[in-house]
Amino acid sequence: MVVPLMYCADYRPYFTIHDSEFKEYTTRAHAPPPVILGVTNPFFAKTLQHWPHIIRICESSYFGKDETINKIVIMLDSKPGVYTHYRPFLHKDKNILKKLLKGIQTKRPCEVQTALLKRHLLELTQSFMIPLERYMASLMPLQKNISPYKAAPTPRPFNPDDFVATLGTSGPQLTTGIKGDWVGLYRRFFRSPNFSGWFNARYREVSQKLQALQLEALSDADVKMWVQGKQEVEVVDMILRIRQKLEESELEELHLSDATRNQLRSRMADIIYTLPEDLKTVLKTS
Repeated sequence: MVVPLMYCADYRPYFTIHDSEFKEYTTRAHAPPPVILGVTNPFFAKTLQHWPHIIRICESSYFGKDETINKIVIMLDSKPGVYTHYRPFLHKDKNILKKLLKGIQTKRPCEVQTALLKRHLLELTQSFMIPLERYMASLMPLQKNISPYKAAPTPRPFNPDDFVATLGTSGPQLTTGIKGDWVGLYRRFFRSPNFSGWFNARYREVSQKLQALQLEALSDADVKMWVQGKQEVEVVDMILRIRQKLEESELEELHLSDATRNQLRSRMADIIYTLPEDLKTVLKTS
């Protein structure tokens, strides 16, 4: 339902009373953790009834021909559906509801109905995430400010208030046509594991991109000019840093083109050439 956003909380498709987290997940002493549980034991119908979101499924086609499960569901009087305490931030999208209702009236195949709903949710999630992607890109330092001889800069901190301020002119309400409290929805999202997972992944990508840009700048720099007047410890430190980045790129922890890697090896050789013979020997053999 959140594709293309990755689900980053925990999930247990076959949770039982024997799982080690059973007491933690069934206690009423604190709010339920961010986790999706899949259960068939009727015991959980009562034990987990305080959970804020419950999806009950009792169609025989789902369970195959297991009459026992169907009888249990009937005895529990559990009607299929979504039971939630959640108060929506957005208004209902009447267009998708009309399409689905029309599909029911015209006996449209279930596969088509499912595809319509999936596409709707996909487009809605994309509209929700595009402003975040755009804001994340704005945290990148300008390429002209990246020095070949200094450590790669880091992205500026994510500021929720600054992001919210951009929604008036570039928010999803402009592309989806859906009204409601989009700001409240974003602030709720910021407290979720899905946001943490998305942000950490994007921060890693941006940081690696900045490192790659810094190394590309270094591969094109005149290092022979740079070493003039530098202490040996600074020069050796530069060689070791280049070597480390090359090793990271070979392990695919840092993405560099073959041309950039070859140029960096040439720059490293240029630097080593300026050092005394004893250091040259140590660095070439180490």
